[in-house]
Amino acid sequence: MKVLMYNQFKNIGFDARFWLSVMATLLLLLLSQQVDARQENPLDQLFTIRDVKLDETSSSANRARQTALLKAEEEAYTKLLRKITQLNDRALLPELGVAQRQALISGIEIVEEQSSSRRYVATMNVRFEPSRVSAFLASYGVPHVLGTGRPILVLHAHQRGLMTFLWEDDPIIGDARAEVDWVNRIRGYRFARGEIKERLAISASEVQNLNVEAALEIGALNALESAVLIGSNVVNNPDGSKLLMYKYIATDSGVSGTGAVPIAKTPAGATAEQQAMTSMFEQVLEVIDGSWRERLLVDTGTQGELDVVVPSQSLDDLAELERRLSEVTLVQAYEVRELGIPLSRLHLRYTGRQDQLALALRFEGLDLKPYGSQLLLELRK
Repeated sequence: MKVLMYNQFKNIGFDARFWLSVMATLLLLLLSQQVDARQENPLDQLFTIRDVKLDETSSSANRARQTALLKAEEEAYTKLLRKITQLNDRALLPELGVAQRQALISGIEIVEEQSSSRRYVATMNVRFEPSRVSAFLASYGVPHVLGTGRPILVLHAHQRGLMTFLWEDDPIIGDARAEVDWVNRIRGYRFARGEIKERLAISASEVQNLNVEAALEIGALNALESAVLIGSNVVNNPDGSKLLMYKYIATDSGVSGTGAVPIAKTPAGATAEQQAMTSMFEQVLEVIDGSWRERLLVDTGTQGELDVVVPSQSLDDLAELERRLSEVTLVQAYEVRELGIPLSRLHLRYTGRQDQLALALRFEGLDLKPYGSQLLLELRK
């Protein structure tokens, strides 16, 4: 939760009703921030790995459960690193022992469990302590993100022979999607529900041709501002081998690319195509996630403080600026040093470098720019 303090009011000439309204508004802002922090802490969301599924068999149910817990911790740690760090940086980190890994974990929630005399089946959520993880990564010079990316709609059209699939049920596509962890990623990936209005908004051929305009239209139907289009098809080579060819584009970042995944000869048939498609999804998501992580990476070993002036012609604008500022996870705390019209002054304490702070602010619709000899923080026009 951001700390909001105000030390002094320097402007004069306003009546008591103005100051009462200012104080009432600031109090409501503080209370709303406290409520929001209780309801959903962004760092909790970022550092929690959800839906870790386990199925263990041992000589007893208790031993199976202990083995499952250790595997949950290990799998969650691997997924957390994939979520918040870049692929190349992960090579800088050492292998952790059980005790070292457990020291980074603050809690495990058992969502569902079943056990028999020798078998234990469960779904768990594993939460890591943000400060401990940040300190661990900083000690090895590994930057990581402190905020999540925007939700994005996934539109995938696939061609197999004369058949093209977008809204139609297909066991191979369904099994491939089920093998992919869509939840524990830096971006929130969503699928359309397949309602009539969605089917009318975009066709399989439009997805295959990466029609961005149509994708944005169906994104709006799902209250999402962006989409990733993936077009894939099975190609038969003269030597009898097969390839899964694909292309993709993310509408907000412009990240795009093409690729090919060999479809193995064994296991034959649907299983081989499903494995190739799962690999395709993983490759595409890693590129899209990687581009967002690059924007949000923070050197947690660096801290800073900054004085900024903010426009305060109206209480509504000031309230909106503070609301957005409270969403920037790099900002550890801020205080109002001066409150007045047309400008007020804030003091920020933040994690990372100033250029990283400016980028994080921009993602929340705030611009940090020179203003004479000072820095101005304002809502983006």
